[in-house]
Amino acid sequence: MSEASGEQDESGDLPDVVVTKGRGVSLIWLVPIVALAIGAYMAWDAFENRGVEIVITYPDAEWLEAGKTKIKYRSIEVGSVDEIHIDPDTNGALLHCTLDKEAGPHLTDGAMFWIEHPRVGGGQISGLGTLLSGAFIAMRAGDDDGKPVRKFAGLANPPVARDSDGGLRVKLHTAKGYSLAVGSLVYYMHQEVGTVEAVELAANGEGVAVQLYLPDEHAALVRQDSRFWNAGGIQISASLGKVDVNTQSLSSILSGGIAFDSPGRTNSPAAKTGASYWLHSDRDDIDDSLLRFGGLRIIVEAPHLGGVTVGDAVSYREMTVGMVISQELMPDSRWLRLHLNIQNRYRPLVRTNSVFWNASGISADLGLTGLHIHAESLQSLLSGGIAFATPSSPGHLVKEGSVFRLEPEVEDKWLKWDPVLWRGPPGSAPPEVKASAEKRKASPGPIARFFHHGGKSEEEAARDAEPQKDPSQHEAHNKKKHGLLSRWFH
Repeated sequence: MSEASGEQDESGDLPDVVVTKGRGVSLIWLVPIVALAIGAYMAWDAFENRGVEIVITYPDAEWLEAGKTKIKYRSIEVGSVDEIHIDPDTNGALLHCTLDKEAGPHLTDGAMFWIEHPRVGGGQISGLGTLLSGAFIAMRAGDDDGKPVRKFAGLANPPVARDSDGGLRVKLHTAKGYSLAVGSLVYYMHQEVGTVEAVELAANGEGVAVQLYLPDEHAALVRQDSRFWNAGGIQISASLGKVDVNTQSLSSILSGGIAFDSPGRTNSPAAKTGASYWLHSDRDDIDDSLLRFGGLRIIVEAPHLGGVTVGDAVSYREMTVGMVISQELMPDSRWLRLHLNIQNRYRPLVRTNSVFWNASGISADLGLTGLHIHAESLQSLLSGGIAFATPSSPGHLVKEGSVFRLEPEVEDKWLKWDPVLWRGPPGSAPPEVKASAEKRKASPGPIARFFHHGGKSEEEAARDAEPQKDPSQHEAHNKKKHGLLSRWFH
């Protein structure tokens, strides 16, 4: 009893029980509330900054891998390829991609995508960096004011330029595409000034159309009289004196190229976008075209070809000034007619009393002084051709369609003729040339009267030089045209 009472206080009373009233929610509930708030903010932020989903179509998915292949704009990563599926419409590849929000305004109808991977061609070796980093999809932004697009067709090759980039675009037409490809280089004086933007069949299916792009800094090099030729590969031309090997650059050997020049330079108006030109097979083909097309067309008649063929040169003082462009049998089937084209710059050399002869092969004559062998030149000996000379007292200028006789061989006196035939601007002729011209105008001289149109006015000579149209009048026309000589040679 006494021990039990010892546990009580001295007064014998029990201690008071204190009851405290709760003050609200426990602090432990703050943890899930804060977590919920953070999650909601992250969800809202993810929604606000979510990427833009697009689809890119390709014939195949070579070089690409879902979850790894990146999309880059100016070497800056802006997205990735999430999934790759088969396109049910084309059996190609559908690339489901996600791009950063900042790229959204640039995903318009002008945007372009292409695969950057190691590439050899177009005059360049590119994409070698992807051997280590892996292939990626490159992007070119569209105009911000364009129509928003979310499905794009991937390009097989990097684009060259677009209309908004300025520069000059011209089209070339050719019979075949040679070794040209998108990205092949364009050269001016062996310097790179542009690129090939497209190579495709012509709209009518005949030939190939090639589109070139030159940036603004080189656009002025192309003039209305510019000439373009294929500069791909190696061009070799050989003659007895030398062998010429010509190429623009090592890249043009591998992947093709185009070169051009502008003879008129600043005297010719600048080309405008959309201008069309012919693409020649090589530089020499331009010279051949000048001989074949554009110039003074005249006709020579002969009883036999004598080794002359289409494409043979027409020479004056052993210099090529024209070409034989066609040949035909006269309506009476007795004579042949050869059509010649003389370059415009050499028009003044042909006069109404000029003499043409067959310069092909070798001719010989035996006289008291021995055997004489005649050959116009080594070139004509090998390739044939026609030569002509004009007397020291030249006749009038001739017009299109003038007809001459083709002599079988040259006479020594023709080679001794030494006329002054001014080919420069009329106002810049030396005084002695002007005086000589006035003298010839007053009196054509005995030689001029002796030959084809001597003593006639320019109008009469041109009228008599018209090609014969009535076969029944051939002999009469020939006598009228050639005068006394026709009775000697016919």
